[in-house]
Amino acid sequence: MDVISVGIVIADCVARPVGRVPAAGELELVDEIGLFLGGSAANTGIALARLGLRVALVGQLGRDGFGDFLEGAARAAGCDTRFLRRGEVPTSATLVNVDAAGERSFLHAVGAGARLRAADVPLAGLAAEGARALHVAGYFVLPGLEPDLPGLFGQATELGLLTSLDTVWDATGRWPRVHAALPHTDVFCPSLPEARHITGCSEPGDVLDALLGLGVRRVAAVKMGPQGALIGRPDGTRLHLSAAPVRAVDGTGAGDAFIGGLLAGLLRDEGLEAAGRLGSAAGALCVGAMGATAGLQGLAPTRALADTLRADVLRRGGLHPGGPQPDEHGPPGGTP
Repeated sequence: MDVISVGIVIADCVARPVGRVPAAGELELVDEIGLFLGGSAANTGIALARLGLRVALVGQLGRDGFGDFLEGAARAAGCDTRFLRRGEVPTSATLVNVDAAGERSFLHAVGAGARLRAADVPLAGLAAEGARALHVAGYFVLPGLEPDLPGLFGQATELGLLTSLDTVWDATGRWPRVHAALPHTDVFCPSLPEARHITGCSEPGDVLDALLGLGVRRVAAVKMGPQGALIGRPDGTRLHLSAAPVRAVDGTGAGDAFIGGLLAGLLRDEGLEAAGRLGSAAGALCVGAMGATAGLQGLAPTRALADTLRADVLRRGGLHPGGPQPDEHGPPGGTP
């Protein structure tokens, strides 16, 4: 086992292209509607599996059709599903409306994911099986796990595991509650809108500096969609990763794929720039197909795209990109 991916595992029901949401009693036609495996723990886990790493997926599902579908899809995608627990609370689900440009809006039912606890994570056993990293995804919609996360990350650190955290959008607006977890976090990768709320800063470079100032121990990244990503270390290293010019079919899961590529590179000791470019390539490939994981590819084609991308060295706080920024929202199923 290489990576333990813990958190939200969600049934994504995706419709595209959605020009407008119909009024009560009306009907709108779309080209396609599909049911997909989603949720940032599953999305990042599958990205890691496609890149050749062994992944155990830990989460809570309901005893329902969505749960059956998600467990089977995760297993077929190469994840170890022994630790997907099934209970009476319905499986977490999201309705995803995708417009013609690939932008998304969401309706989410938290469901079984809220029942996940630190005790559900067999950390010592999986460490004994060779796990090298613990990734927790969906922090702001994991109320059962949230209070115990610093202790869980502390235990992971004692066992020699890299710790990684992804938040998703906080619909409650209580963003500072993640601060307590950051000094225990090696790798932290929020989207720019999320990171702005977490830090209280606006400019991307200042946001990145603030995240590291909150205690992130090894790598912080700020995902900016078509603007690329900022990535840095506490030693002052700052990089701007370019985004690949791809046609976006569905942006769901792109941020989760970025984290998968980044972690895959870090676990292979490829260095910050190479790991960051692998993350950018994985995110770019993800948006080329419907659903959060259908566009993901193996290590060779992902690395081939990564080798075409730029990684510019910056001064601290030195990037203030103009142009459109990501929308001030983010999905439980996959951050932008």
